[in-house]
Amino acid sequence: MIFKINKKFSKVFASVFGIGIIMASYYVGELLSYLIAGFISPAVMGMLVLFGLLKSGLIKPSWVELVSNFLLDNLMLFFIPATAGVALVPFITMKEQAAAILISVIVSSFLVLRIVGSIIEKFEIKKEN
Repeated sequence: MIFKINKKFSKVFASVFGIGIIMASYYVGELLSYLIAGFISPAVMGMLVLFGLLKSGLIKPSWVELVSNFLLDNLMLFFIPATAGVALVPFITMKEQAAAILISVIVSSFLVLRIVGSIIEKFEIKKEN
């Protein structure tokens, strides 16, 4: 019985610790974003901070693995507010901005395809060698 309580406690502690690391990375990213006048969004800057900490070895991947797996498993729930927000935009507003929306969708889709394709090619070349 004691072993089960300790196991549950360690899982809760690991979750709280992982959330703390992710939140701290976000807030450091928010500070850095503020310092560079918002050139890069706080969320992206926070991800870069977390990536740097993981890559440098200051944070072990196992420390954030439990929380990150939970967030990735429930990722689609994070898109519901954005989708609902788009659905609430009056059609006349979208009609007025149709050209800008269409151009941004086409250009961003092309860029994503090109960048992902280039990265995959580099990984494939590395794999062959």
